Amino acid sequence: MQIKALIFDMDGLLVDTEPLAYQAMDAFLAKHNVERRQDIHDQMLGRRLPEAIAIVKDGYGLPLPLDDLIADYSIMRRDVLIGNVKPMPGAIEAVQFGHAAGLRIGLASSGLRDQVTLSLNEAGMRGMFEVEVTGDDVTRGKPAPDLFLRAAEWLGIEPANCVVFEDAPAGVAAAVNAGMHAVAVPNLHSREMDFPVKPDAVLNSLHDAIPWLQHQGVGREV
Repeated sequence: MQIKALIFDMDGLLVDTEPLAYQAMDAFLAKHNVERRQDIHDQMLGRRLPEAIAIVKDGYGLPLPLDDLIADYSIMRRDVLIGNVKPMPGAIEAVQFGHAAGLRIGLASSGLRDQVTLSLNEAGMRGMFEVEVTGDDVTRGKPAPDLFLRAAEWLGIEPANCVVFEDAPAGVAAAVNAGMHAVAVPNLHSREMDFPVKPDAVLNSLHDAIPWLQHQGVGREV
């Protein structure tokens, strides 16, 4: 394959926000007097916030309007992110390697822009991406290909020349649906999940992204 661009998911891949999201969601569920059901929450992984909270509303039968629930959870999630977001192992090095190898580098996150910006700032990764596509920029979230196609469009790179790094099944499906090469880097939670759409490769962490890219002929001289 001729690789010209790398597109990274964010939550659970570049930044260790999944435990924080769990913490915020548990507080949200407690406020609404329901207990976590993992089968519901597995469906949320990689989704845009409006779609994720719609799954919660339907799954638990919450009576409040969807917009109110979204606003409520957004505040809880933002508060728990402040001061607590760390980069995942190998994340900064993988992005830096891509830049050094002369590739275009993009971010495509299902999160809303204010929380994406907050997480990147907290993790020290703000400004590392040429384009940042967020859930605000599309109307369909993963597994629809819209986020990744928008990132490729803004980067000026054909989808077939893009490699997507993702941690979630919905994200891998979205990358494949976009006509891109998908590399799965499951985290502790998504490692236990089934990936119905198979990625090109599965890595243990983003530390393995550099040798994988070198094996594809990227930046061997770097």
